[in-house]
Amino acid sequence: MTLQFDTVTDAISKLTVATLKIKDIDEIPVEGGKSRQALLIPKPVDFMTDVSMVRKSFGGGSSAKMDFGYVITYRLLYKPIGDGRSNILAPYPQLIAMIRAIWDAILAIDVFPGCEDIIPAGISMVGPTEDPTGVLYWGADFSFRIMEFVE
Repeated sequence: MTLQFDTVTDAISKLTVATLKIKDIDEIPVEGGKSRQALLIPKPVDFMTDVSMVRKSFGGGSSAKMDFGYVITYRLLYKPIGDGRSNILAPYPQLIAMIRAIWDAILAIDVFPGCEDIIPAGISMVGPTEDPTGVLYWGADFSFRIMEFVE
């Protein structure tokens, strides 16, 4: 039985969305502000949740086949709040456009390395969001339900 969790997160980090840098689980920056580019990072707290296993065969040990599902959450750090001299809400339309571009990239996946399916599971925290050090950014949290078939 081999889970493909590392393959899944690596494949997500290789998605292409214009003006966005997507980080893998071993690349989470201490501060989002070190980069002026928008970042999509694994959420440092509660990254993997809702783990489920459903047996699909008889037998035990390494011969058991099962569906293994989980939800992973990524945090978008679009732009620091208060960055620039314009209206504080000025980045909001661009934030929404970035959210749409990320969803479009996920929905366009036909074959995804390491899993049977990746399904958008929700979006939350649209608006002020914190980087790992507590600095506020315009951003959002994206949750994806992953389904692996484990043999």
